[in-house]
Amino acid sequence: MNITKLTSVKTICNSYLIEEDGFVVIIDPGQDGVVEAEIDSKGYQPEYILLTHEHFDHVQDLEAVREKYGVPVIASRTCSERLGDPRTNLSIIEDILSYYKTGVVSEEKSPRFVCREAEITYEGEYDLVWRGHSFTFIEAPGHSPGCVLITLDGEYCFTGDYMLSNEEPTLRLRGGNEADYRNITVPILEMIPDGTKICPGHGVSYTKGHETEAE
Repeated sequence: MNITKLTSVKTICNSYLIEEDGFVVIIDPGQDGVVEAEIDSKGYQPEYILLTHEHFDHVQDLEAVREKYGVPVIASRTCSERLGDPRTNLSIIEDILSYYKTGVVSEEKSPRFVCREAEITYEGEYDLVWRGHSFTFIEAPGHSPGCVLITLDGEYCFTGDYMLSNEEPTLRLRGGNEADYRNITVPILEMIPDGTKICPGHGVSYTKGHETEAE
């Protein structure tokens, strides 16, 4: 199994490809076409798209990737429902948030956009077995209502906008909820074992318990 991290230039958002025998699972197809370029250059065959949450920087290329490769999307029911509204996927304020993250003013206004609902949705927890590997999804609201944590083989955790290296999660965006984060999500995050490889939606990956050794 190989895991490749791809980062959007505009939003500094990480997408991930998990590859096994030439087949891949895509996590959070961001933007800039980086996911498609990597898949096509390697000749990979996509089989699923997994979403950590509904915000624009994590789903900007979702429709393009889904249509090109004809693969199903897996997301929490709440995430899926919020993909179809530019207010809840935050594309309505994309340029403001991109400037906040990068300090770069866009020369052209980014368009608002919507995505179709996911083909596979769930509430609470969901398990997926894929080519000998086990994914577990668990809802973790706070940053947004549709946030989830995705663990892979009990060794990796794809955390979206949680557990960013040296950065507290943003809870003030539309749909953010500090009480949900403190009461529901923090206890889940605290249960992630030391030694787990943390793969966040922005910034560097690192091993929990060894944060000073982040790549």
